[in-house]
Amino acid sequence: MRLCIVDDSESFRIYLESLLRQAGHDDVVSHASAEEFLAACGRRDARLPDLVLMDCIMPGLGGLGGTRRMKADPALADIPVIMITISDDDENLAAAFAAGAMDYLRKPPRRPELLSRVDSALRLKQAIDGRKARERELKAEKDCIAAILEYSHDGIAVLGHDGRFTFVSPGMERIFGLPADTYTTADRWIDTVFPDPAARTDLSDIVASRPAPGHVWRRLYPFADKNGQRRTCQIHFSTMPGGDLILNIEDVTLFTKQKEDLEKKHSRHQKDLEAAAEIQQSLLPRRFSMTDSLKFAWEFWPCESIGGDIFNVFPLGPRHVGLYMLDVSGHGVASSLVALSVYNFMHYQRSTLIDRSEGRIDVVPPETVLERLDEEFPFQKFSKFFTMFYMALDLATGQGRYCNAGHPPPWRVTPAGDILALPVRGTIVGLGGFQPYRAGEVTLAPGDKLILVSDGLADTLGPDGLFYGEERTLAVLRDKAGSPVGEVLAAMRTEAAAFCGHTPPRDDVSLLGVEFVRQKA
Repeated sequence: MRLCIVDDSESFRIYLESLLRQAGHDDVVSHASAEEFLAACGRRDARLPDLVLMDCIMPGLGGLGGTRRMKADPALADIPVIMITISDDDENLAAAFAAGAMDYLRKPPRRPELLSRVDSALRLKQAIDGRKARERELKAEKDCIAAILEYSHDGIAVLGHDGRFTFVSPGMERIFGLPADTYTTADRWIDTVFPDPAARTDLSDIVASRPAPGHVWRRLYPFADKNGQRRTCQIHFSTMPGGDLILNIEDVTLFTKQKEDLEKKHSRHQKDLEAAAEIQQSLLPRRFSMTDSLKFAWEFWPCESIGGDIFNVFPLGPRHVGLYMLDVSGHGVASSLVALSVYNFMHYQRSTLIDRSEGRIDVVPPETVLERLDEEFPFQKFSKFFTMFYMALDLATGQGRYCNAGHPPPWRVTPAGDILALPVRGTIVGLGGFQPYRAGEVTLAPGDKLILVSDGLADTLGPDGLFYGEERTLAVLRDKAGSPVGEVLAAMRTEAAAFCGHTPPRDDVSLLGVEFVRQKA
């Protein structure tokens, strides 16, 4: 800490400074007069001392006049002054204390006494500095809280035990538009602001009962502003340790309206999704009576959000049947619309699947069909890709030609229980010819079945967090190999539903099965 010696005697200043430095006080400055000291303190870059040792009798202002000037200056008033003089009469002592000195020493001072008085004064200065710093902190906090209350749009009020307001922030007037004298008692405020009887009753009950300290109650209330307009406020109620009730009030009229609008939009959106789901399911295969050589069945287990699964079985001319299953990436309306577009593209009357250029009905090879789909549905255009299995089956021979674009391989199931996954598989649709599509062939004997499954089944999670996987599906297929195709798929769905319990599937689960009964004559 800095010490300052003010004395007109140079030899005494040197003597006193040496005593202080020997005691460990290294930061010591001196001045020859009170005027010189005050001038030094008045400089803009001045570093003020923490203690002044002031000679009482000096030319000019002298020690008494200099001390009075210090105590009159707010910047210097808290600096302790120890008066040092050769005179020790009562009159000088009284004058020194009246001027503002905190202590008095005779000249020349004894070393132990000097150092003891100096240490006491410095401790006092430290205490004063600490108190002033805390006062500044408290003032800053108070100013900050006052500014928050002044400019906050929320209202804050405090109710005493007698039901009278002990504090009301300016935000209350901004919310309710009523002058401060409205907030005298809780009863008057409630009757003036809240027209709804149920709201008034609830508020009165809360004011009377009050939540336990540490607990917060929150309510929404309709109120009327100064113009009689209906609005909505949210009030947080909490109780101070002393029992006073704190009300934190927020005008949530706009938020409430936005919430209502959002709920209406969500309701409309949900209805749109439900309609889209109905359209999606309306596109699922229907029975056709073109042949008794083939039976087919399907199961569709949609997830909670609309997805991009779709499949179909349809005639391709007089002796062929086409069948496919596809799964568009993602969920929602966009995936569903892409699936619908592919469905329309795959309509059997289009030249996509049937070639009539030679005057006869020729089935377009499946690999060619997928190449055309890859060109028609690029990822860059739709931001979607899809997997797909497509087969053209000759009912006269049981020979099927197929192409698989990244879809889970179908299983061929014989009546004896032999299960074979169709091996040929290529890249997904939408990558713009990344790899050529290769065709595979399989010949179905009477009684053979072909089972197509979307990846939603294997990826289904049970309540224990485990995946359904393929083994459970294969177990059902072995067990039901000799059963009609409809019973096989029903058993697959029953097993999957038992595995999931009450947990809905994360993705659409699509099952499609065809059973080759006999060769078409």
